[in-house]
Amino acid sequence: MAKLSLEFNEEIIKEWEQQLGKPYKNWSNEDKKKFLSYVVTSQIPILDSCVESLYGLSSSLQQTPFGQKINELIGMGFKLVLNNDFKYVGYTGSNGTEAKEIVLFHPSGLLYYATSIQERRSIGRETDVKRSELYFQASSIKKDASFEAKLIAQKGSGIQYGDGTVFKSYTNIKNEEIKTMLENFNFLSTWTSNQPLMLLNEEDVYQNVNGRVIPRLEIDEKIIHMNKIRQLPEEIQSYLGYEEVQNVKK
Repeated sequence: MAKLSLEFNEEIIKEWEQQLGKPYKNWSNEDKKKFLSYVVTSQIPILDSCVESLYGLSSSLQQTPFGQKINELIGMGFKLVLNNDFKYVGYTGSNGTEAKEIVLFHPSGLLYYATSIQERRSIGRETDVKRSELYFQASSIKKDASFEAKLIAQKGSGIQYGDGTVFKSYTNIKNEEIKTMLENFNFLSTWTSNQPLMLLNEEDVYQNVNGRVIPRLEIDEKIIHMNKIRQLPEEIQSYLGYEEVQNVKK
């Protein structure tokens, strides 16, 4: 994360001495206030970046369909645990198209991954969710579960375990359906290890080589994926059954 800093160097002091037409020793308090105001103003982009990484999406992105959907999930109790920028390789010129990937985690044990898409080259008002994946491991559906919840339980991809639990994944599921799950499913406190997660964006999967967009090697994808897992808080790595990632780091 970028850090705010009010450190001064000789170059910027000399620059302002020339601008004010006098050495620092002759600066009035008003001159010093103007100088400090300039330094603080130059830190605003860093402040924005710090707050965005701590609390979520930027104010401009929150106004987009993407931001609104993410904020709805945060309102349901999800926490933002990963917030990265990437580019769609090969789209709209060699520099690609800017995009966002996020990971949300709910204390009940649901992991939500989403990437953004937009019509403009930079993230703007057209930004929406391009791809999303919801993952969780559940022991059962509640006895008084709604009919809608029972229908949702039949959707998605699943792995059934001998103990009766099931690992489920849903692609592009609606927020309303996630809310229904939270109200009607019994989730596990810890997942079985090595679940088939897919926390990869398009830049992780494709690369531009001499103007041609080609897939990355599978081994490279695995390395990228594990590095992304390492970006998650350690308690969430443990929850997901990735204790070995913590051991590698230490």
